Amino acid sequence: MDMPNAEDLGNLKVWDPRLETGVSTLDLQHRILFDLLQGLRHLGDAGESPALAQVLEQMRSYAGYHFRYEEDWVRKHARHLVGHPLIAVHTRLHERFNHDMSGFEARLEDGTLAVDELREFVQRWLVRHIIEQDLPMISALQGRSGTPAGPAG
Repeated sequence: MDMPNAEDLGNLKVWDPRLETGVSTLDLQHRILFDLLQGLRHLGDAGESPALAQVLEQMRSYAGYHFRYEEDWVRKHARHLVGHPLIAVHTRLHERFNHDMSGFEARLEDGTLAVDELREFVQRWLVRHIIEQDLPMISALQGRSGTPAGPAG
């Protein structure tokens, strides 16, 4: 199966099965993150600060849970890749997302965060991360065609 292109799926409004990794728990978690992204769409461009703060906190909290689960899954299935730079890169990308979300939270507090900016960032990051990182890595770990990709996002 060919890997989907991040550019082709960059503006998804609904979940696309081409984002599925074949690992049911990870796919469910990705769908939940996508659903949280939809919460940003429902706020519109002038989202109220309390509602935006709630969606931002939910997204950050669930992303943290998902990242821990995914990193544990990778370590469990990549015993032969212990110390492989791919794993460290993947973890750093998760850490970078958390750092970026902290910046958005700070901007929300000082009143300079636009809903559309956050929505576009999360949409782009989530789709690119799944397509350019998760799909190739999980495919390689499960012995399907595809090779682990370099950094993205």
